[in-house]
Amino acid sequence: MNKIKYIAAVLIAIAGLGFQQAQADLGPVTYFLTPHPIGSPTDDTNFLIANFGQESDLTSLFKLNSDGTTAGSFGSFFTITVISASDWMVSWNLTGSGFTLESILIKDGSPAHSGGQQLYGFYPVINNEGTIGAGTVQFSGTVGGFNITGKAISFIEFFGSPTTAVPDGGTTVMLLGAGLTGLGLVRRFLKH
Repeated sequence: MNKIKYIAAVLIAIAGLGFQQAQADLGPVTYFLTPHPIGSPTDDTNFLIANFGQESDLTSLFKLNSDGTTAGSFGSFFTITVISASDWMVSWNLTGSGFTLESILIKDGSPAHSGGQQLYGFYPVINNEGTIGAGTVQFSGTVGGFNITGKAISFIEFFGSPTTAVPDGGTTVMLLGAGLTGLGLVRRFLKH
């Protein structure tokens, strides 16, 4: 009976490893100014591909304007909490969407405070694949000689890339090793 308890414990531990989901984070923000608004979600996507090294299959998944209007069909995968006009918390769970989150773009809606230019903030997604994650977006510091701390966010836009069927090698190897170790332990206990 004691052997069965050990076997059950090992199998439960192996199953637990398989259910863990790594969480992604937002990387350091890059603020930038443009002489005019970039434009539509398609224009925003092309701008990020051309200027921030994003992959060519980048897609605008969802855009929320501060007035509540939206663009994109993936809004149900995102949670946005407006703490203040300049400080928004975001989380995402793209499980089952066919996409991973690659980056987030925010924009300030008051060009008069940026010397007549448009102010944006680009946040890359880091630490594991961007299926599940959370972070805070905001304007702070200076850009082009202008203090941008506390500038209001006029929109937030989420960009993703299609997921591929290729599993993560490191995680797959770790789970395979844990499973084989568990089977070896089970076999050992059953022989004795």
